[in-house]
Amino acid sequence: MKTKHINKLLLFLLTAIIVFAVVRVVQIQTDDAAPKTAARGSKTEEIKTEAGSSAAPQNDTLTLSFVGDCMFASEHGTTESGSFNRMAQQQEPDYFLRNFIPLFRADDFTIANCECVLSDNELQEQPSTGGRSFRFKGSARHAEIFRAADVQFASLANNHTHDYGQQGCDDTAAALETAGILPGRQDVVTYAAVKGQKLGIFCTRMRADTGTQKVSAAIREMQQADCSLIILYFHSGIEYQTMPEQWLVRAFRALIDEGADIIVSSHPHVLQPMEVYHGKPILYSLGNFCFGGNYHPPVDTVVYQAVYPLEDGQIGERRDVLIPCATFTGERNNYQPAVVTDESKKQEILNFLQTPVGS
Repeated sequence: MKTKHINKLLLFLLTAIIVFAVVRVVQIQTDDAAPKTAARGSKTEEIKTEAGSSAAPQNDTLTLSFVGDCMFASEHGTTESGSFNRMAQQQEPDYFLRNFIPLFRADDFTIANCECVLSDNELQEQPSTGGRSFRFKGSARHAEIFRAADVQFASLANNHTHDYGQQGCDDTAAALETAGILPGRQDVVTYAAVKGQKLGIFCTRMRADTGTQKVSAAIREMQQADCSLIILYFHSGIEYQTMPEQWLVRAFRALIDEGADIIVSSHPHVLQPMEVYHGKPILYSLGNFCFGGNYHPPVDTVVYQAVYPLEDGQIGERRDVLIPCATFTGERNNYQPAVVTDESKKQEILNFLQTPVGS
C-alpha cells in the first residue's frame, strides 16, 4: 500500500510538472507571436502605440534602413503600355519592392523618398519655369507599394510632390497616411517612437548653404525634444552628377557638428559617395531606388542601414551596413529593384561609395 501511494504521488507530481511546462511554452509562444503579427501589418501602427508602453527596456538592436528616390508614377500620369502606371494596373502592390520585403520586415524602421504625386483627383499641372516640363502622377493606391514592403516613412520634400500644385502634395500625404505611412512634410519635424527610442526626422530641400538656418533650428527643436537620434533627409545636389558639390559637403558636415546623427540625401538620380564624419554617416545621394520616371534610368543604388545596439534602453555605437542594389534588372526598366548578386559589381559599388568627397 505504501509503495502504491508513493507511485500515485509521483505520478501526480510528474503530471503537474508537464502541465505547467506546456502552459509556459504556450505563453512564451503567444507573447513572441504578437509583435511579429503586428509587424506584418504595419510597423507604423506598432510605432504609434509604443509611445505609451511602460515595458522594461531590453537589450536588442535598432536597425534603420534608408533608400533613395521612389517614383511610383509615370510622366504626365500616362498609362501607356510599358509605363509604371500601366504596370501598377496589372500587378499587385507587392510586385515592385518584392525583393526587399524580407529585409524591410526584419528591420525596425524604413525611410524612403516619395518623388511623385499620388492622387486620383483631376489636377492641373504646374507650369514649367523653363525647358521641358517633367510632371509625374500616379494613383493614390500606389502608396500601398510602401505598405506592402513594410516601409514606414516617406519624404515629400522634393521637386516633384508639387508637380500638380499644393493640392497634389496634400493628396499625396493623405494617400500615404491612408496606407499607414508617415509622410515627411517639407520643413516639418516628424517624430516616431521605435523600440523605446524617439526618432526626430527632418526633411527639406537644400539648394544653397543659406538653407542651413532652418535646418539648424530643426536640430535644436529635436535636441530640446530629447530625441535619441536626429535624422536629416535632404533633397539636394545636381542631377546626374556623381560627386557632391563642395558647398554641400561643408554644409552637411557643419550640420553634423550641430548635432545631426544621420544625414541622407537624394535628387541627383545617381549614386554618390558616403563618408563618416566625426563618427556620423553622410550619404550624399542614394540614387534611384524604384523609379517609374523612364525606361532606362541609372541603375546603381544602395540600401543603407544604421544598426545600433540597445543596452538597457541606451543606444550604443552604430554599425553601418551597405547593400549594393540595382534599380531594375533586364534590358528595360521592370520597376523592380533587386540586390546585386555579382561579386565584382558589388565590390565596384562599395569601392565607389568610399571615394573621398574633398573638403
